Amino acid sequence: MTQSEVEKSIFAHSPLDAIAHAHAVQMQVCDAMERIADGLPDEVDRRLAAHVASCLHYDLPLHHRDEDEGLFPLLRARAEAADAIDTILDRLVAEHDLDTDFADEIAEPLDLLARGVKVANAEMVGYMLRGFFERYRRHVRWEDTLVMPLARLRLTSADLDQLARKMEQNRATTV
Repeated sequence: MTQSEVEKSIFAHSPLDAIAHAHAVQMQVCDAMERIADGLPDEVDRRLAAHVASCLHYDLPLHHRDEDEGLFPLLRARAEAADAIDTILDRLVAEHDLDTDFADEIAEPLDLLARGVKVANAEMVGYMLRGFFERYRRHVRWEDTLVMPLARLRLTSADLDQLARKMEQNRATTV
């Protein structure tokens, strides 16, 4: 079963579980980036590089759309003033934009590595990978610690149905 098939079956039941699953996968992708960075320049698993590049090209932007266009607006509408979530969500959206752009830059050398091509500056690629996965791990932990518990507390079943429809729509327009 592909990641998208797993997500569809999960968000048919609970879109928040699908987002949590995506977070777990993203942490695995960060671990894979670390293994690639550690193996540069000569000991890179080509299939792993191809998998990570694919995740950066497809899964990451799709997940960001799910949150930016689906989860976050619903959470803003349901949050109470005491939740003080607007500033946090603003920051996460800004990070999504930066991370998506950075992921595109990282995916290029990963695509080369996947084809067995040595990258011109392996040290720089390693530095880029480390910069991305270290920051992205923090980002996911923030979402898991601050956003997801609040979403589970505040979102109604109608909100969750709306979120599931948005996630399905995102996949229909992306594929």
